[in-house]
Amino acid sequence: MTKLKAGVGVRVITPPVGVPLGGYAARVEPARGVHDDLHARALVLEADGERAALVSLELLYATRDLVEEVRKVCEEEAGIPPDSVMVTAVHTHSGPSLVGFHSTPRHRYLEEYLHLLPGLVASAVIEASRKLVEVNVRYGRGRVDGWLVNRRKPGEGPIDPEVSALCLEHEGDALCTIVNFACHAVVLGHNNLLISADYPGYVSKTVEHVLGGSCLFLNGACGDVNPLTPGTSLERVYDRSIGTFRHAEEMGTAVACEAVKALLGSRPSSARGVWAARRSLELRVRELPRVSSEELETTRRAFEDALARGDWGEASKLRFKLAMMELVKRVGERCPGGVLRTEVQALRVGDVVIVGLPGEPFVEVGLRIKSSSRASLTMVAGYANDAIGYLPTDEAFEEGGYEVSLPVCIVERGAADKLVNEAVKLVEELLAKG
Repeated sequence: MTKLKAGVGVRVITPPVGVPLGGYAARVEPARGVHDDLHARALVLEADGERAALVSLELLYATRDLVEEVRKVCEEEAGIPPDSVMVTAVHTHSGPSLVGFHSTPRHRYLEEYLHLLPGLVASAVIEASRKLVEVNVRYGRGRVDGWLVNRRKPGEGPIDPEVSALCLEHEGDALCTIVNFACHAVVLGHNNLLISADYPGYVSKTVEHVLGGSCLFLNGACGDVNPLTPGTSLERVYDRSIGTFRHAEEMGTAVACEAVKALLGSRPSSARGVWAARRSLELRVRELPRVSSEELETTRRAFEDALARGDWGEASKLRFKLAMMELVKRVGERCPGGVLRTEVQALRVGDVVIVGLPGEPFVEVGLRIKSSSRASLTMVAGYANDAIGYLPTDEAFEEGGYEVSLPVCIVERGAADKLVNEAVKLVEELLAKG
């Protein structure tokens, strides 16, 4: 019988106080403190000589540059091929800005932090690869109601209340649990200036407290789904300034308890294999406004002048304008010929398949992949391996709104369908093995 082995590694990846926080354009001040540490949690799996790694980062995104660096080190130091390393982010909006898209005029330490980050993440994988022990698998699913709202169509649009959980046990004790749930990590709003993993951090902490071991949280396809915490107004569903740390803890605890309940009612699976596959994908990019070097330099000088005279309001506006221009310029440089090259990935553990999607796919994308999958349990992780902005449905493009506007959405309509089709093919490919 095939023996399945697993190992876990954890690193604290909390940035220094003073970094700009990512996720909210309206936030103009840098981090003032740390409410809870951010972590990189890594799981390495091995069976029949095949190795794979899954990483969950308590960050806003897993950028392409970060993922490539981590994969390179993992191949060199742990013998894990790039196709078998999946790096995801929980999408907290209370962590460091990773792509320069922020409005903070004055900040510190970001470049130094980003320089250290790949090594910290990769070291968690290397540690996990050196601690492999034989494990059994159990998995289950549940649902939480009352915590989600489709922010584009409050009270009417689709949501995915399913909580999926997989537990790897060594000698009867939990070594690692994976929890998958689809909701933007925005319990805390732009007015929060403390570093935090938001509700996903509480999911991991609670599961670890109850079951033991480590818990990797995988945020799902939730580009259009927000938390429905106490005080949330359906008339102002994008306004998260009402969110508190207590709300984040309550939501995280609710999700964690459902995951634990699903696992406690499950039976160990006899399936033991590990397989992974990755598919390159080309998406058409929308026509972007032209940004010249002269325009960029003029805006940069105006921003520096506003800083020098202490005009913080003007400096904040110019910082955001500069961020928008730089982002558009970078997109143009990355997408020659109007083509964005990204990827879809899948990892199979016994009867369970984990699909990794880049960017911020809408909830319908995840639901379609799940409904098309023949796996006993299918987890869909957004924010995986690349940060490419929102991936709306074609219907959403017709309706308009924030998530389909430039530069937060750079792809043309049809991108979501491509993503679904490639993901379904990958799942079928992995299910045919073993």
